[in-house]
Amino acid sequence: MVTPYRDPFAQLQRELERMLETTFGSVGASTVGVYPTVNVFDAGEEYVIKAELPGVDPSKVDIEVQDNTLVLGGERRFDDPADRNVAYHRREREQGQFRRVVCLPGKVDGDQAAAAYRDGVLTIRVPKAKEIQPRRVEIQAA
Repeated sequence: MVTPYRDPFAQLQRELERMLETTFGSVGASTVGVYPTVNVFDAGEEYVIKAELPGVDPSKVDIEVQDNTLVLGGERRFDDPADRNVAYHRREREQGQFRRVVCLPGKVDGDQAAAAYRDGVLTIRVPKAKEIQPRRVEIQAA
């Protein structure tokens, strides 16, 4: 029988998000850990974070990197209908402030972080700290 590897920190993050949602309820964009959705992956010499931010003005997004933690915050606003007497039949697109904290898997060089926004996806590239980057060792012939 093969037991699949489960990242204990990912499980802890999911459990924490579930507890917060249970305690405070789902309130859309302002719910901790729900918005924006992110993917984090190791790309060799850097970590790449992709966050879905459709409808967000990039100038309203703040990115901070400290130690191995990335904090993504900002605000998403939509134009309200000109006529204030409208009756919504369905309102699923939330607006408001958001904040997302992502723990990166290792030490990073936050001073060299770079971000780009395209088609509603924010891509953040954070180089790994020099001491954890793989280094090739040359063998000297005797």
